[in-house]
Amino acid sequence: RWPSLLKHYSNNDDVNWLEEYRARHNAGLEAQRIVASFSKRFFTEHVPCDGFSDIETLGCPSHFFEDELMCILNMEGG
Repeated sequence: RWPSLLKHYSNNDDVNWLEEYRARHNAGLEAQRIVASFSKRFFTEHVPCDGFSDIETLGCPSHFFEDELMCILNMEGG
């Protein structure tokens, strides 16, 4: 489903793929929720210093969040 994430894994890794899928899926849902709130939160020109703190506290690998952002951008541009 997310081929761009393969570069983060090695054939030697012992990975629980169900848990990886769940974590990536949940990261995607959170990313979509956060992105959907941007226009309401940052409608002014000034973005507060703590404006992205919810992203920093997601508790998921950052490459999951980045991958979801790229999916969102590709959907919007397509």
